Amino acid sequence: MKEKMLFDISEVCEMLSITSRTLRFYEDKGLISSTREFSNRRKYSVEQIELIKKILVLRALGLNVAKIKQIQSGDSDLKQAIIEHKAKILAAMVARSKEIKLLDEALSTLEHDGDIFRNDSYGDSPMLQNDTVVYVTESFISGDYKSVFERFSEKLQAYTPLRAFERIVADTLAPLGKFVSLEGVIQDTIEKNVFYSYLKYEKLGLRIKTVLLDNEIHGFWLTYCEL
Repeated sequence: MKEKMLFDISEVCEMLSITSRTLRFYEDKGLISSTREFSNRRKYSVEQIELIKKILVLRALGLNVAKIKQIQSGDSDLKQAIIEHKAKILAAMVARSKEIKLLDEALSTLEHDGDIFRNDSYGDSPMLQNDTVVYVTESFISGDYKSVFERFSEKLQAYTPLRAFERIVADTLAPLGKFVSLEGVIQDTIEKNVFYSYLKYEKLGLRIKTVLLDNEIHGFWLTYCEL
């Protein structure tokens, strides 16, 4: 019977450009296993090396050890895990973008000899009850996307037909989990025809940006956010 080919830990490290510490860490976490011989050194089969390669790809994509373990055990779908991780990154980017905007406003105030500690514009606007925005937000939450679409301008409807809009919504909601609550509806501090609705879901938040003109929706964007 042909003996199974095994590679020493040092060979695997050189082959995959990783450290022995990384391999030991993955083994301690139960992601991989090694074979021990008389020398008690870790050795890896071709199959084990292929598994390590897959783990390195998932780590490069940003998935943590716990999520990789769930994928290996079948408790988490690979595609869904990637979608959810992407959503979290996009939410973090939105948060950072908001911070940068506030920093720019603070710098502008200071450059004009203003007092940033007396400026009450840092932060979200107060809750606003705009009938159209509230109606559209509630329709969106209930899953009545047709009612949302009907408030779109003719140009926006032509640009994004109903079926395409419903597809976009379905893809966007996929990584969020169940709806939890409506956190608020606010008006932009500068562009008064721009409104933001913040929706909280199980796994992440969703921000709906609505641009109104004569109570018609001329812009409608869905963005992940942290709530």
